[in-house]
Amino acid sequence: MALASPLLALRSMDGDRERVEAALLAAVRTRDAYLTELASHLIVAGGKRLYLIETAEKGIHWMRLTADGRAGHGSMMNEENAVTRLAEAVARIGQFEWPQRYSTTVKAFFKRIADATGKPYNEEDLRPLLNEIGFAATMIGATLQNTANPTMLEAGYKANVIPGSASATIDGRFIPGFEDELNETIKSLIGEHVTVETITRDKALEVPFEGDLVDAMCNALIKEDAVAIPVPYVMSGGTDNKALADLGIIGYGFSPLKLDADFNFMAMFHGVDERVPIEGLTFGARVLKKFLENA
Repeated sequence: MALASPLLALRSMDGDRERVEAALLAAVRTRDAYLTELASHLIVAGGKRLYLIETAEKGIHWMRLTADGRAGHGSMMNEENAVTRLAEAVARIGQFEWPQRYSTTVKAFFKRIADATGKPYNEEDLRPLLNEIGFAATMIGATLQNTANPTMLEAGYKANVIPGSASATIDGRFIPGFEDELNETIKSLIGEHVTVETITRDKALEVPFEGDLVDAMCNALIKEDAVAIPVPYVMSGGTDNKALADLGIIGYGFSPLKLDADFNFMAMFHGVDERVPIEGLTFGARVLKKFLENA
């Protein structure tokens, strides 16, 4: 059995630890911006080449649903089946049509798409413009609303035994400013015999598409691709920006990739044979070199 450090038994140790932690936080806290992963990949809209730069990302709320019921033999009638209760709750969540919620970044992104394609820009419903961005619509569409996807199920241990409980995991993501809507909607959908608890929760982020660092990113892209159109966008997932935001650090997603229009980059995420073309990486390396030389 491991013994606690004798230092922890010292009367002033907790206070000292808190002072050290506060000093470390103060030492690294900064308003300087930085770059993170997963952005600046090429999409084609209306024959124009647009490069995405992340200036916002959805918040995260992973939840565990637990349905309670009456355990029993699988051959008998059971109107309190926990698996049935859970399945119904999961189906309601998975099939729910979330209302459209447009952030400042989403509006700016689709205004650029409308300009590039000549299609109408209707701020009341931006979904028709998803048809103009090819494979990217899979991710960008998720930034127009909150989402909640069932991802894991767990119940039972034998084919002829009805379990007394069953659980599911829900990957919830919320638009900046709409976390409460996500949580309240989930509670309204699960039903009276299902409870919800938080597994992980993290903030949504949004920063302006402006400033010296943004100008440097845009200029580096244009120097390598003269017809490049840099555009801000919302990331449907999450990055280290969330953690570093607690230190006052503004993060942008800038990892340039030049991709063919028929390359389904979005399908690569957590998919089979996840990859990017070598040519896209070499382009990105040149852009990053120019960015670092001039930022």
